[in-house]
Amino acid sequence: MHNQSSSVSSPLTRCGSMRLACLILAAGEGSRFGGRKQLALCQSKPLLGYVLQELSPIFGHHLYTVLGAYRDEVTPYVESVSRIIVHDAWRNGLGTSIAEGVRRVAEIADYDGIMLVLGDQIGVKRDAFSDLIRRFEGEYIVTSHYAGKNGAPAIFPAAMFDTLKCLTGDDGARQLLRSDIELIAVPLPEAEIDIDTLEDWHKWRDVAF
Repeated sequence: MHNQSSSVSSPLTRCGSMRLACLILAAGEGSRFGGRKQLALCQSKPLLGYVLQELSPIFGHHLYTVLGAYRDEVTPYVESVSRIIVHDAWRNGLGTSIAEGVRRVAEIADYDGIMLVLGDQIGVKRDAFSDLIRRFEGEYIVTSHYAGKNGAPAIFPAAMFDTLKCLTGDDGARQLLRSDIELIAVPLPEAEIDIDTLEDWHKWRDVAF
């Protein structure tokens, strides 16, 4: 595992001719939150909108969002800035959302890598996403490292797409980010901020605004 410190420069400059897509995972029902987590409002913007606003300027039309629960309600907030992938089997866990999303994205274009982002990772800003992108050279996974472990956001090379398409259950791609696998881990403590409960949401709003 290669650990690298974070730095900031213009986005995508390290990618050269490589094509990257971003897949936001926002299909779950947010049961711990009480439902409709994607639509929780702060200053007239839904939670998912805060993630989209950081990623849209980087990826443009290569930004995809997996929707499942409440998709008809969420779609109007997403469709102007991201392509939408509908996952009807979202109840089967995060792994299936990744599998369906990667399968659909790989059908649309020949990408060299796909960044996976959780739809509630509102602590990660544009510069941090861009830094992860600059570390990606097409061979190894580039993963965020926080709270003593690797996790999303993470960029997976095309060689791993078939593996991602086979994921199941609720663990997502966690088993692919183990410390014993050859990958590039970038310290990103702000990625630990995600919103699981209403209490988490209220705490974030109090700090952010």
